[in-house]
Amino acid sequence: MIASICILRKKEELSIKTFRNHYLEVHGQIVVKIPGLHRYEQYHVGESTQPTGLGDQDYPRNYNQIDAFSKLWFDDLSSMETALKSNVMKELADDGKQFIADLQTVVTKQNIVVPTVSDKGLYKMIQLLKRPSGVSPEKFKHEWCKVHAEMVPDTLPGVLGYTQNLVIDRSIGGKSVSYEELPVDGIVELWFKDKDSMESSFSAPTALKAINHAKIFIEEITTFTTETHRVL
Repeated sequence: MIASICILRKKEELSIKTFRNHYLEVHGQIVVKIPGLHRYEQYHVGESTQPTGLGDQDYPRNYNQIDAFSKLWFDDLSSMETALKSNVMKELADDGKQFIADLQTVVTKQNIVVPTVSDKGLYKMIQLLKRPSGVSPEKFKHEWCKVHAEMVPDTLPGVLGYTQNLVIDRSIGGKSVSYEELPVDGIVELWFKDKDSMESSFSAPTALKAINHAKIFIEEITTFTTETHRVL
């Protein structure tokens, strides 16, 4: 399964309430018309602070402001590319001009490490990852998707869901861009019972193993807490 993840920043003149209402009630209803789309969720951003144990000094942030994310699921790259050629995309672009100031999109391959049946009522975090300049994409993939993936379930107590989204392509404003223009290597989705459970998990003694391992292949971690809205 391929997932396209959008990173959005609202127009400055809009209130967050107006932005969210338009995004969910208007834009979302256009998105669901995309052919071949299996699932569509919006994640409205709440807080943007690092958890305990992931201080800005150890892991600088790469983004100052993000107002929302969205995730669109397709069978494969071919299905997604066909969808991008549909007439719905122009309608989406025209509507986006009304409330979106900046739109970045990454195409990802999912690795569901700890499945969650439903995230309704759970505390969800999204983290954007960037590798150090001396770490190759292949090294990052191995350390994150294999070594780290096996480590997290045993070292972060209270994790109720953990999905890795490995970035394989990227665009800004609908135009393909280089890694240097959009330096995101992976997107983490983590679920906990609540904020206290998340803080306890990251401050647990066992968490140091995963946190220290991450320093091998991650240079920047940008964390956001989000509210999930499933549209399709």
